[in-house]
Amino acid sequence: MSQAEERDFRRLWAGTTVSQLGSAVSTVAIPVVAVTVLHASAFQTALLTAIPSITILLFAFPMGRHVEFHAKRPVMIGADLLRCVVTLSVPVAAFLDLLTFAHLCVAAVGNAAGQIASAGAAQAHLKALVPADDLIRANSRLESTRWLSVLVGPSLAGPLIGVLSAVGALVVDAVSFVVSALFVRFLRTPEPPPPAREPGPSRREELFAGWRFVREHPTLRRMFMSWLLFAGASAMATPLSYLFYLRDLAFTPWEYGLLMGLPSLGGFLGARLAPGLGRRFGMVPGLWWASVLRGPWYALVPLAVPGTAGLLMCGAGFAGVLLFSGLANSTMTTYRQLHTPDHLVARVSTLWVFATNATQPVFIAFGGLVAGAFGTRAGLFLVAAFMLGSALFLPRREN
Repeated sequence: MSQAEERDFRRLWAGTTVSQLGSAVSTVAIPVVAVTVLHASAFQTALLTAIPSITILLFAFPMGRHVEFHAKRPVMIGADLLRCVVTLSVPVAAFLDLLTFAHLCVAAVGNAAGQIASAGAAQAHLKALVPADDLIRANSRLESTRWLSVLVGPSLAGPLIGVLSAVGALVVDAVSFVVSALFVRFLRTPEPPPPAREPGPSRREELFAGWRFVREHPTLRRMFMSWLLFAGASAMATPLSYLFYLRDLAFTPWEYGLLMGLPSLGGFLGARLAPGLGRRFGMVPGLWWASVLRGPWYALVPLAVPGTAGLLMCGAGFAGVLLFSGLANSTMTTYRQLHTPDHLVARVSTLWVFATNATQPVFIAFGGLVAGAFGTRAGLFLVAAFMLGSALFLPRREN
């Protein structure tokens, strides 16, 4: 990268970091507001948790189509400001004693819509901002920040909620979106014009152009299938691991908190190592190796026993999965950007988001059925098998 490109990428990176940390705080604060301020029922809490996924399923394709044919920086700034307004509206309404559960739901929809638009625009813009040879290094930095926010964000949320209250902590999240928008606003490298719409395609054809491209690309199609199986297995593991850690292994809340946060350092390290993996093996073989090596680690979790040894086994297994996931995610994202035509990048990116949110509930329900019939350990062994099996879809070399 030139010095100007490096400066602009660092601005983009800094803005992303701030907004991700703010969102991590909000992820903890919003359920606390629902339960402690509005006294939400179990059904309402579950509905509030499901709303972002429902929003993504409804709007991912139309949003991807809209973003594709517009300048990306205004979209990113607009998405940040939308999320700022809807997030800030919650503490304002609470201060005026006007906050309702319906208001929280609307805020969740607005946040999810902004997330879709911002993510699709950012993927396309990064490809235009960073030279192809530096793209994997840029993605590894962004991926490492994501894992760091998973570790640091919830840890920040507790003290912030303690000092400011859950409602007050949402103000911090709203401010983070403003900071992110300002960083994008101050990018200096000229943005290339958005792709022009070609005459002829219908609205339906434009909506699903990203899906058709991935389906017809031999390597991306296999990456897509592999990703869906791994992401589904990861979602399936979440409720099962809650039960396994807290009921079967009788870990304390403190030990459980460690298991949920500390292994994210593995994802951070893996993301930082991704550029070296790509240089050493090439992106497709590197992705294959990372995917093969991430699955076996998770088998340590269902093999764990109560006590310190079991805690170490679960921590090592989870950290190993995240280490190689960080490697795989950065490599896969870079390959996808490099091999997707510029006029399809946003739509292909939103396809990944849509498909992930569509399939994960199926895996979660299936995992619950398996655990109910055969026990939690059996369900977690199945998770490990799915994670390992996801590598079977991938080619070992470029087709």
